[in-house]
Order: sequence, then C-alpha cells, then structure tokens
Amino acid sequence: MLISFIKERGPWLAAVVLVLGLTSVLQASVSYTVNYGLLHGIAQGTFEPIMLISVVQISLLVLMAGLWLLRLKRVLFRCITLSNSILTLSLLAQTYTLALILTGIHRNGIDELLVDVALIATINILIFSIWYWIIDPPGVEDDQDLDKPWDFLFPQRGSAIPYYQSWTPHYTDYLFVAFTTSFAFSPTDVMPLTKRAKLLMMLQSSISIVTLTGLAGSAINILASSA
Repeated sequence: MLISFIKERGPWLAAVVLVLGLTSVLQASVSYTVNYGLLHGIAQGTFEPIMLISVVQISLLVLMAGLWLLRLKRVLFRCITLSNSILTLSLLAQTYTLALILTGIHRNGIDELLVDVALIATINILIFSIWYWIIDPPGVEDDQDLDKPWDFLFPQRGSAIPYYQSWTPHYTDYLFVAFTTSFAFSPTDVMPLTKRAKLLMMLQSSISIVTLTGLAGSAINILASSA
C-alpha cells in the first residue's frame, strides 16, 4: 500500500525534495557559523540575508511536500527549480564571503572555517546534482517529452550495452556526475552535450576549485604556520 502510494506520486520527486531540505539545513549551518560563531567578527554580518532566505526555503519545502502529496507534479517541478535557484545564489554568496574571510582569519577561527569548507563542498554537489537532473530528459516530470535531445551522454546512451537498451538515468546517476565533477574539476565518464550543461559544469568546477584548493589550501597553510 505504501509502496504504491509513493510510486503514484514519484519516488524520485520525493528524493529531490528531501535533498533540497538537507541542502537548506547545510546552508543554514554555514550561515549560523559566520553570523554567530567565531567567524562573526571577520564576516561582519555578511550572511544575514542568507539567514532570511532560509525562512523562504522552509516555506518552499512545506509547499513542495504538499504538492507531492497532491500529485501536482508540474507545479512541484517549478517549485523545485525556484528552490534550487535560490540555493545556488546562496552558495555563490557563501563561497565569495568565505574567500574574503581568509584575509582576516586567525588560529581561533580556523576549525570553523574548515567545517564550513566541507559544508560548502557538500552543498555544491547536492545543488548541481539537482540541476543536472532537471535539465536532462526525461527529467523530473514523468510526462516530459522523451524525444528531446539529451544534455548528458551517459555510457549507457552512447553504445549498445547488454541489458541497458531501455536504460534511463535517475537522480542517483546525476548525483554521481556532480560528485565526480566536484573532485575532478571536469567531466569524467559522462560528457555534457548542450551549452547549458557545459556552463553548469563549469560553474560547479569553479566553485570546487575555490572551495577545495583555495579555501582549504589557505586554511591548511595558516594551521601549519601557526603550529
């Protein structure tokens, strides 16, 4: 009974809403650290607008949960896109602000900075995994046009592999793409085909480079010099 209830409303849609909820919690954690933690004096309240955005995100999550229960998939799709757009803008603001924090960081705040770097790296993967799933057919909507051109060339699409003739990517496949892009700074086994896919991967790779090499590298150097 429960399984059929979930299938009717879309298990992958529910997964995306849950990921958006997790991402919102992680972003609020970064904002809290900067606004009220040891980094507050350096950031000078830069994250306050993002704390307000968290309230908007909570409202959207409640709305999306209701839309999923009511099986209003088209409206839910638009809300998912809006929510992920807000999260993306917040991610860019957080990455920029934490980069500025490095100019005034001291030993007492380095632990908090490293935690925030890890949070932003995780947020980056989750946000772009949703973007990749949104843009690539069949996408979020079950009734989306399957004749639309692909945005990503998965190995299962590029050649005839036994038992994969009717294979269709799901959210976990795009999560893998986002994960490998973050750490490789480039495509791996899945190639972007469209301009929007390439631009999104460029943006994700840029955030990863700033976060993982710039922020984490500088923080480690500060730790080494103060040891």
